[in-house]
Amino acid sequence: MPGVPAAPPVRFRRSPKWIAVGIIALCLGGLASLFVYHDVSQAQTVVVVARTVHRGAVIRAGDLTTATVGNTPGVRTVSADQLSVLVGQHATVDLMAGSLLSAGAVGSVTVPAANHSVIGIRLVSGRAPVGHLPSSGPVRLVALPPGGADPSFRDSYTNMIIKAKVIDTTDGPDGLSIVLNVELPEGQASAAALLAAQERLVVVRDSEG
Repeated sequence: MPGVPAAPPVRFRRSPKWIAVGIIALCLGGLASLFVYHDVSQAQTVVVVARTVHRGAVIRAGDLTTATVGNTPGVRTVSADQLSVLVGQHATVDLMAGSLLSAGAVGSVTVPAANHSVIGIRLVSGRAPVGHLPSSGPVRLVALPPGGADPSFRDSYTNMIIKAKVIDTTDGPDGLSIVLNVELPEGQASAAALLAAQERLVVVRDSEG
């Protein structure tokens, strides 16, 4: 409107407190971005044990999987791109479900060891502890009298005890028995095989301590 002077521009006072708050917020944002970048840059996809595998057992598809983890100081992990190569090899140590696979935990294992043999034993129900025969676990093969023998029966095998180590177990084709592969000293392999053929063996699971 003519003759009315223009209003002077409004001048806002800059509060030192809010300026300081803004600077602090910018610094915190920068630090947060730095930490996120550091975590992302340190992340790696590695092999993880999906199912427990005992020492000496063959690694099968499904025993291992992959996961993305951060930096793992002191742990020599195995890159995820090695997963397919590991299947078919043997566990050189017990691999526990949920753990990171460490370098050297999977490789070639010589079975049987020097001066040892491997035999297969078919055991009917009640002749072995169910669910307690992990690979590499120590067991004793205890000889029994033949089925239907007189209580006073004695032969060179009666009460014989042979120490062995489990390689693996599978269910028998009838669903009522198990087939047990064991490693034992070669000098006792013949006797154990004969007793197994006569169904005269019972398996006792021993402590690994």
